[in-house]
Amino acid sequence: MAETALYTISLTTDFEEWSRYNVFMMGSCRDVDGASSDFVHLISKGSTDGNSFAPSTAAHRHLQLATPECAAFDLYIYVVANTLPSSRIIGQCPPFEVQVRICANGNEVYAKPHTVNQWGGATIYIEFPRK
Repeated sequence: MAETALYTISLTTDFEEWSRYNVFMMGSCRDVDGASSDFVHLISKGSTDGNSFAPSTAAHRHLQLATPECAAFDLYIYVVANTLPSSRIIGQCPPFEVQVRICANGNEVYAKPHTVNQWGGATIYIEFPRK
């Protein structure tokens, strides 16, 4: 029988222009039999004026999503650019990293940096437990 846990998913970054991005985190939880048991989501919006490079709020820089007790989940994280980078020269806009961390009942079970393209954003998919 599969074990169940309360999962906490965290996404953090120190990227200077992080306020340019909107973030959507969605998770589909499964029970010990593999059936869908719940759905969790979080939406965090960066700058709303389309041209601002104002510093991101602390809450937008550290996002956290918690699941109800479940045996497994599929997690989708969409990082969507809301404005253009500060430079229009592609070579001056390298990809940057966001750190994704997953804890099960308070114990870290996944920690990995993921790369985000400044122009195209990112789609991150994590199946947990990993197969």
